[in-house]
Amino acid sequence: MHSLSARLVAAFMLLSVLALAVALVATQRAVEKAAEEKIRGDLTRTLNAFQRLSQATQESILAVADAHARDRTFKNAALTVNSDDSTAGLDDGDAEFEGIQNAHDVILSADTEVFGWKKDPEKKDPERTLWAFFNVRKRLVFTHGDDEQVGNTVDDVPLLDRALHEGFASELWSPAYLRTLPFTFVPPCTGDNAKICIREDDLLLVHAHLATTSGGENFLEQSARRPIGVVLKGRWVTELLLENSLEQGTSGAELQGAGAHFALRAGDALTTSKGVSRELRAKLVESGSAATQPEEATQKNPDESFSLDTNDGRYLVREDVFWDVHGEKRKDGREGTAIGRVFVMRNLDAESEPILTGVRTRLLPIAVGVVLLAFVLAVLLARRLSAPLVQLEAAARQVRLGALDVEVPVRGTDEVGRLTGAFNEMVLGLRQRDQIHGLFKRYLNPQVVDELIRNPEKAAPGGERRELTVLFSDLVGFTSMSEEMSPEALVDVLNGYFERATEVLGEHGATLDKFIGDAIMCFWNAPLPQEDHAARACLTALRLVAVVDTLAPKLEARGLARLDCRIGLNTGPGVVGNIGSRAAQDYTVIGDTVNLASRLEGAAKVYGTRILASEETVRAARGTVLARELDLLRVKGRQLPVRVYELVDVAGAPPPAHLARFAEGLALYRARRFTEALEHFRASPGDPPSRVFAARCEASLRQPPPEDWDGVFSLDTK
Repeated sequence: MHSLSARLVAAFMLLSVLALAVALVATQRAVEKAAEEKIRGDLTRTLNAFQRLSQATQESILAVADAHARDRTFKNAALTVNSDDSTAGLDDGDAEFEGIQNAHDVILSADTEVFGWKKDPEKKDPERTLWAFFNVRKRLVFTHGDDEQVGNTVDDVPLLDRALHEGFASELWSPAYLRTLPFTFVPPCTGDNAKICIREDDLLLVHAHLATTSGGENFLEQSARRPIGVVLKGRWVTELLLENSLEQGTSGAELQGAGAHFALRAGDALTTSKGVSRELRAKLVESGSAATQPEEATQKNPDESFSLDTNDGRYLVREDVFWDVHGEKRKDGREGTAIGRVFVMRNLDAESEPILTGVRTRLLPIAVGVVLLAFVLAVLLARRLSAPLVQLEAAARQVRLGALDVEVPVRGTDEVGRLTGAFNEMVLGLRQRDQIHGLFKRYLNPQVVDELIRNPEKAAPGGERRELTVLFSDLVGFTSMSEEMSPEALVDVLNGYFERATEVLGEHGATLDKFIGDAIMCFWNAPLPQEDHAARACLTALRLVAVVDTLAPKLEARGLARLDCRIGLNTGPGVVGNIGSRAAQDYTVIGDTVNLASRLEGAAKVYGTRILASEETVRAARGTVLARELDLLRVKGRQLPVRVYELVDVAGAPPPAHLARFAEGLALYRARRFTEALEHFRASPGDPPSRVFAARCEASLRQPPPEDWDGVFSLDTK
């Protein structure tokens, strides 16, 4: 029993550990979910803050550009770059080119910020910035990318056209696009120009600003305001927005979380903030989520985020449209321009792992305490369950040794209590099975005994009234045979007959009541119901005759007298059940039906037949056998006559010719036409019943019966 307790404790502990593991996993998932939702919210706020900073940066650049365009030095140099005659086509453009050349020389020799120069107090000479100037006919005046380029007309640059029509425009230019420009805005990298040369992993944010002549306060001066040219100014995105904006945003608590990374995409070009791996950059390029056209951008939902799995962990990414300086709505009411896509991303695994580690650290002592408490409870519960199981084990051992009077007290209605009750019911069932098997094993075939064992209520003690078919069989000539044989040989012959006979009874579902010397008594429709009990009995009688016919020649061959049998059948009500004293009981049947069946077996000798059945049996057999009516017989002990039949063969067998002659003679006999009946009976000299009725006809002719004769034959002997 100790091992059972240990197994119960182990089972309870296993369940407790599994439940605890499920709880820990659920807690971890909940924490991960909460962390993910928080990071998603932070990404939204970070993205909004980045957009505000980028707009502010572009607006600042626009304000500086406006200030530079109003600078007197810039205007004095720029006023010469446009020629009205050249614009009208009145000259070959030489006058305009001279003005452009003069302005180019002024810009080249100047050191002011309005011409794209940057002063450094620590250095003597000013530094170049990404700056270029075009007149209104898109002729290049000056570019810091190559100060020797001057005067050539630049077409196929949409940014210049937008600035000339809208006044201010922005675009993101990739290194590949910079190399396709018809002028040098950013030179290739060499040792001397490393600060302003093309950066392969960056995007250039380029602003185009339309410079105009300054207008006065009165209407005439304002109407004289006209465009001078377009100024291009570029800043690398990494230094203008990503790094600087991230530093400004985190210091101002506007961008949520120091772990945020940014990326800007224009076409197939992508630039990112520091710390973004090459794998993550490649996945952003492969995601295909960038849209640079306004109609594509408006279809994106900025509140939706997606995830990217890398070797560094799982990143949550949120994207939005990157607008030009006018944002989603221009001040003049027209739609703004989407110049790229902006991405903000955070490493979910890296940020949630410290939180999960803290949760695990706090939950570990709690988990240990829960396991210890579960162990104590498991031991107590196992001992409580073990006590009644010990009693069941002891009782089971007694049952194994044959003690079927064992009963274990039932305590409670739980599973153990129900198990104890089931054990007691099992012992009771075994006891009933033992009683049934001992009572019926001699009388019934094994299938019937098994059925009674499965349904013991069908063999309850006591008697019950039921319609039955009873069969009596007796061997003819056995008495003479017993005088000729030794007792041992006689028993051997009788056992051989009974062996074959009981096989026939078992095949037809008979209940063997008893052997009476060389006679057999059996019945049907008890203890199990059999709707065709009469048919079964009739077929059994025919088979018993066949058994005797098979056995008789073997005995004759041994020089013994020929063996035959007589059988009586009757169907009717009877009392069946366990009848006897407490010391000895038999399952048997009693009643007038039994007595009549016994009388019919004896009466078969009178007619010289082998099987004599009552009218009730033949009618209940429902055409199962071929039978002929023999007589109206009043047996000893009964006042009412019974119509009796001889069973000839199974139904469907060809009837012998003498049956028809006998039937006609019987009808004439009952009509008191004895002379005619005698002729019919004498026509079948080989038929014993015909010979019996022929003798009756001769006697009736000698001494006619009284007028009230009813044709009934009374049998005075048993």
